[in-house]
Amino acid sequence: MEYELQLVDEKVKMHQVTALHLICSFAFIGAGSIIYLFNDTIKPWGIVVMLAGFSLLALILFKNKTITAPRANNYFHIAELVVTVTLAVYATAMKWVVPQGIFGILSAALIFALFWERKGNAIQYINVSTAGISLPFESRKRSLNWTEVEQVLLRFGTLSIDCVDNRLFQWNVREIPFSANEFEAFCSKLIEENRVKRIKDDW
Repeated sequence: MEYELQLVDEKVKMHQVTALHLICSFAFIGAGSIIYLFNDTIKPWGIVVMLAGFSLLALILFKNKTITAPRANNYFHIAELVVTVTLAVYATAMKWVVPQGIFGILSAALIFALFWERKGNAIQYINVSTAGISLPFESRKRSLNWTEVEQVLLRFGTLSIDCVDNRLFQWNVREIPFSANEFEAFCSKLIEENRVKRIKDDW
């Protein structure tokens, strides 16, 4: 018998993703405005960058769920990265130190986000079977033997695992396709079966 519980928690929170998009939109609006007002050579590009910033801001305000969805979010980050790298290179060529630093740092943040968000939003599971409890990759410990477990509870969408050494693990889990009472009974049975082994180990 094996139970699989999908976690609700994600290492990357939606407000963090939104914040990076907002920073990009304000940076584009600011850079585009400055280029338009003070650089006659590439004034049309100033308008393009400024409009890109306002468009991104509008999407964040009215379609945030759409642009923060994993696939769309990657595409937006790639587009933002193209703009920031272009602006960083142009600022470097013109020897504008402050814009060079701003868009250089922003480019690095976008590159980091592309990798971190992809890894952090991977679906995570906890597997509970007669062999033990397999924990998600974010945990320091990857698995628990039944001799280590004192109690397992699944209440109100929260899985709690209380260990013999007073460690407590808790995760929010998605809706389960099985009975919580049945799951708890399964865990209690295995805990009791392994209690004797735990006592022998302590000796």
